[in-house]
Amino acid sequence: MDKRIFWLALGSFAISTEGFVISSLLPDIAADAGISVPLAGSLITAFALAYAFGAPTATATVVPPTTTAM
Repeated sequence: MDKRIFWLALGSFAISTEGFVISSLLPDIAADAGISVPLAGSLITAFALAYAFGAPTATATVVPPTTTAM
């Protein structure tokens, strides 16, 4: 198996696991922030959407370097 695919799969697993961890901590996050649980859930959803659209967009706009390393 290609190493790049392994690392991509591992990163995807870590990011998706984070979503399940956050959902169990949602009441504590809301209490610490002094907001309601639904509002805290909406903020976490906004973060997830920004990450879902921002990461591929940032990756697609990166220009690889034209010089070679010595």
